[in-house]
Amino acid sequence: MQEKYDVVISGGTLIDPKSRRRTVGSVGIRNGKIAAVNRTEMEGTEVFDASGLVVCPGFVDIHSHLHKPLHGVWCALRQGITTVLSGNCGILNYMPLGKFLDELEREGYPLNFGTLVGHSWKLREMAGLTDPYRAADSSQRAEMLRLAEEALEEGAFGISLGLEYAPGADRQELLPLVKLAAKYDKLVPVHARTDALDFAPGLREIIELMEETGARLHISHLAYQYSLYPDVGAMALSMIDAARARGLPLFCDSGVYEAFATLIQSAVFDPGWYKRYNCRLSDLMVCSGKYLGRRCTEEIYEYVRTRETETVGTAFVGLVPDMIAFLKKDYVMVSTDSGLVDQPGMGHPQDAGTYPRLFGKVVREYGQLSLMDAIVKCTWLPACQMGIEESKGWLGAGADADLVVFDPASIEDKADYVGLGRPDAPPAGIRRVLVNGQVMVKDGETLEDRRPGRILRKPNRLWAL
Repeated sequence: MQEKYDVVISGGTLIDPKSRRRTVGSVGIRNGKIAAVNRTEMEGTEVFDASGLVVCPGFVDIHSHLHKPLHGVWCALRQGITTVLSGNCGILNYMPLGKFLDELEREGYPLNFGTLVGHSWKLREMAGLTDPYRAADSSQRAEMLRLAEEALEEGAFGISLGLEYAPGADRQELLPLVKLAAKYDKLVPVHARTDALDFAPGLREIIELMEETGARLHISHLAYQYSLYPDVGAMALSMIDAARARGLPLFCDSGVYEAFATLIQSAVFDPGWYKRYNCRLSDLMVCSGKYLGRRCTEEIYEYVRTRETETVGTAFVGLVPDMIAFLKKDYVMVSTDSGLVDQPGMGHPQDAGTYPRLFGKVVREYGQLSLMDAIVKCTWLPACQMGIEESKGWLGAGADADLVVFDPASIEDKADYVGLGRPDAPPAGIRRVLVNGQVMVKDGETLEDRRPGRILRKPNRLWAL
């Protein structure tokens, strides 16, 4: 008697990044898991013919700022993201962490959600540090360490550092937190303290912290910090390659755009910031708030810096060749840096178009990455870095049924920068996205009445070799 599955995806080009195998076959899904992968005819409650389409694991976005509200989550799903790691760059809007994760679980969430605990904003704030240029005293350092350990016990995947956002954070403040993460072998993603023409000290600081503690430091949004000036990218890669050659397991994530976005009120855009990037003030565009879509003048810059608190700007300072050089490294995975703005018509196109842009431009148009290598960078590599590779990031019987079905000939990002187009425009070419066996995107349309995502918690386990 033929088995019946909940969902069948038949006749697709199956790509498993774990084994790096490409073949043709069908996938049978039952109870949120991949139950069978073969070439027999399968019966399912829902059957989708994927002939000529790629079927691969859902994309794992290791550098995100998503949480609530859900506009950004729907944008993520439409581009094929099924799992996110939030709380990056030291930014965290929710504490205590366990209570927040319990709340998400009760309400239900559209995709799989894990988070880091952020040092450079929330932990400092909760310890009584509101001045980012001030160093913590001994009692504040102790309070941050206590709060961080509590969050790790409640399931945080690690501790994120946004050092450019907290220039006052010194070694005395950072070292105990990094050692705490090392104790449990949890991630320490770092937005480096310095970038552009000043890149070397910040990168050296990351490498030295890794050497001293053994922690799994991870360089955040590589292109957005080092693809900013001729030769900076090549020199940064040389430093990373040298560290890896010494045995340090240093990994990185990177976006795929030539412009980065962050809060205009942050230390990144302190007066004179553009000299560091060898650009002009007008290369900063406001992508939320009163001056949405306007290039900065002295008047606009001063108004936003002094009278608004959460306005995001996009800085057009990157170099596409450097971005591609970063992505070609086997230790670099793809990420969005999305979720800083969660309102329709605002923000950066990375929120809606990162992965389609990778496959449409870097793979198909530029021919700089193979389809297999690109999929590895979007799925298996970040799943391994998060430590969720037992069930996610690969395609085979027993894996969670987080899947993307797309047309490699037509996948394309349609999102664009504010003023040029819609930053949240849905991509083309993505036919299905499944989260834990439930179809969440069907031919570009999100099924917003469903909440199949799981709230992921990383238990504390003492590191041992």
